[in-house]
Amino acid sequence: MSEKEARATCERIFAEALDGHSLISNNSIWRQFPLVHNARWSHENRVLIGDALLTAHFSIGSGTRLAMEDAIALDKALAAHPGDLGRALAGFEAARRPILEKLVAGANGSAEWYERFADHMRLAPVDFAMSYIMRSGRIDIERLRKLSPRFVARYERERA
Repeated sequence: MSEKEARATCERIFAEALDGHSLISNNSIWRQFPLVHNARWSHENRVLIGDALLTAHFSIGSGTRLAMEDAIALDKALAAHPGDLGRALAGFEAARRPILEKLVAGANGSAEWYERFADHMRLAPVDFAMSYIMRSGRIDIERLRKLSPRFVARYERERA
């Protein structure tokens, strides 16, 4: 659908909730998210950080935070090894790589979930919710049980 057609369709679907008001469009475009991954984090005195280094899908909302944390870790590594750029960059990578790889794995799981969004829309509401919650692989059923016991109980009751 065109943006105008999509807005009109959503206005019809949500007419009761909108109570006669129209939707405001922000020209959102559904697209495939580019995944960036670099085997090398630096070259000579140039260092990649943030989305230039590794992308984290926007659905987990961590891109800016990761870039800032990369910059802080780089500053700390440079301060810890004054005059030895090689050791500083190796220290930076050693400190950040496990953190970034874990988060990016979750972000990639979330990105893949969104790429199959139409499939998820066919699920029953409680299954859709569970699928969404579990999309990044960062929350397992036992952690979710602690965070939201009523939801998990309902999910398990409906699956029984």
